[in-house]
Amino acid sequence: MNLKVVNQLLAEVEDGLMGGLAASNVFSKTSGMSVAGVRSSPKACALFNILCERIMETIKKSGLPVPDYLNETMLRLGDDGIVMIVVVDLTDKYRWGMAVDCSKAQLGILVSVVLPDIKPRLREALR
Repeated sequence: MNLKVVNQLLAEVEDGLMGGLAASNVFSKTSGMSVAGVRSSPKACALFNILCERIMETIKKSGLPVPDYLNETMLRLGDDGIVMIVVVDLTDKYRWGMAVDCSKAQLGILVSVVLPDIKPRLREALR
């Protein structure tokens, strides 16, 4: 793992979201512990990890004809949906979680530019 590159990529995400990134962490799937981050929140990492595991379990149990693997999870919180939680499965060992302020970040930029650009580069840095 190249932590220097991982941190540089998270800094690029912060720049790309133009002040809308509240926090960002790459964390272990097994422990939920952060390995790199911007305004890290250890509790959030652990909770996002548990949330993803429970969503996958529920999907598997549902019997729906959908994949039982979560690539990206996006949740908008609150009545106004100003905060979005994004969790991306990166490798068999790591996930990437973000809290995004939707009043500042453009979601089109996040979904169409930032995620497709940074995901493969993060995966490579985590090898």
